[in-house]
Amino acid sequence: MKHWLFIFVLFFLGSDTVQAQDAYTQAAGLRLGPLTGLSYKRFVTFAGTVEGILGYNFTNGRTFSLTGLYEQHFFLSYQLNAFAGGGLTFSGNKEEFRMLGEAIVGLEYTFRDFPLNFSADYKPAFHILDPQFFFNEFALTIRYVF
Repeated sequence: MKHWLFIFVLFFLGSDTVQAQDAYTQAAGLRLGPLTGLSYKRFVTFAGTVEGILGYNFTNGRTFSLTGLYEQHFFLSYQLNAFAGGGLTFSGNKEEFRMLGEAIVGLEYTFRDFPLNFSADYKPAFHILDPQFFFNEFALTIRYVF
């Protein structure tokens, strides 16, 4: 009896994890925060995504930016997952160019029967060309799921 219970629990947990990644393969939408812009996210492995952000920063010298991130997802349930990762941002305006190393951690919620996804994240940055901690960013992202 114990063996059957163990197998049932493994099957239940395993099927939930598999379905969590199948909730979507790609999504695009709007990122809202100090850096406001467009976000595109795509699963490239079972739990790994790449995210691109084309943004405009209203608070930090009015700069345009292009960000590329790799994120590892940790499926907490069918609809909710946590993620962490990092990447690079290239940004600039008329006066200056910046290359930033960034980390990201957050939570993401995907509706089961509606093609919409919300995420909230924290993304600190480090200025690579002028070694210094650059900024902290909290943001919300709303994406349409393909």
